[in-house]
Amino acid sequence: MPPAARADDLPPADRPLPGRLREARANDTAVLAAAREVFAAQGPGASMADVARHAGVGVGSVYRRYPTKEALVEALHVQAVRDAARLAAEVADDVVSASEAAADGTFDGGGAVGAFLARQITGATGPLLRPTGAGGPLPADLAAASEDLGAGLERLVAHDRAAGLLPDGFTSADVMQLLLHLRPSLPFPRAEADALHLRYLALVLAGLRARTRDGDSLGDGPRWDEWVGAWHD
Repeated sequence: MPPAARADDLPPADRPLPGRLREARANDTAVLAAAREVFAAQGPGASMADVARHAGVGVGSVYRRYPTKEALVEALHVQAVRDAARLAAEVADDVVSASEAAADGTFDGGGAVGAFLARQITGATGPLLRPTGAGGPLPADLAAASEDLGAGLERLVAHDRAAGLLPDGFTSADVMQLLLHLRPSLPFPRAEADALHLRYLALVLAGLRARTRDGDSLGDGPRWDEWVGAWHD
């Protein structure tokens, strides 16, 4: 019997797939979506059987794609970084000025960085830090995704500096550090928690604009390689 198809081996999503490969991609998408929901609801103690049951597939299908729970958690992390990179590129392409960002309803007056943070807070797909205990060099797919994310955030930061919304010294790594501080896990329904996160985001952005108006530099901020270094250990 031929080996089961792996999602990594599949052709691009816009190309027609044979039945087995189409099923493999659909199963992988379902497993990752189920894993996000199960781990969010049950915490890290959730089992692979719980994930399989929620995805509507056999547990053997999950293990063929992800041989350990750690591998599945790592895949969720890579997907989250890829999604954040796509969002950063999208915001960078769409937001030409802070007024346009407010006009399209993305985030009121927050500029490009504010638009990214607001949309990431309300629509994030998973954790952006590597799971605790993961060591060794960054996997190639994670390294590529982190490079794309860094490039997109550099564009957002450069835009907002030019628009007078961010002070000197604010970096792309600061964006990610802010996101960690602004989106903690709260014991409230998602909509209520998001509203609180956005409230404090607005306060932070107002403070950054005030410092910029006053010509108050932040000093040298964290570098992107320092942020990515947090994913190693």
